[in-house]
Amino acid sequence: MLLMILTGDQIVEAATESTIQNNINALNSPEAINFRRNSNTLSILGAGVIIFGFWSVIKIVTYVALGIPLYSDADVEAAGGVPIDIIVTVLYCLLTGDIIVRLIVGLCARAEGKHHEKRQKGFYLGFTVWEILFEIFSVYSVIVQFLNLKGNDFIEVYVSIFMEMSSLLILIEVYIAALSVRKYKKRMALQQKEK
Repeated sequence: MLLMILTGDQIVEAATESTIQNNINALNSPEAINFRRNSNTLSILGAGVIIFGFWSVIKIVTYVALGIPLYSDADVEAAGGVPIDIIVTVLYCLLTGDIIVRLIVGLCARAEGKHHEKRQKGFYLGFTVWEILFEIFSVYSVIVQFLNLKGNDFIEVYVSIFMEMSSLLILIEVYIAALSVRKYKKRMALQQKEK
């Protein structure tokens, strides 16, 4: 049997090397890699949510600048005598609300992805679900518009379908990444309490 006697410095050095190796293994575990990937995804997609919020503004400004009507005469008749000013006001209020909600979702997702715990709020996931439901309705509306297409509006409707589907997929991915990041953080917090 081989007996080794280690000095105090050698024991500390061996313990330190073991600790460093354990930390490296923990950082390279599949869960840690997945956590870093989801955090990065959350940060990038948060910016995407903000950009898609301003897509609606860009679209309406472009319509107004090019003189394309935002509504047709058939839409006015279908409103059943409601003044057009009220319809436009409601449209702008909905647009403003959508932009504010997307800013909240995007900024909170970025904060959570970058681990800024003081700025990140938990309620934004509720807003994310709300936006997902809104986007599902929006995609459905654009598809119905596509099916009832008359005239030369094919490119406009096709681009709208593409943009709405992209926005929907980004919101779904933000929600999934946020849940994954939170699950990992909870697991790590429980492991820290057990030690």
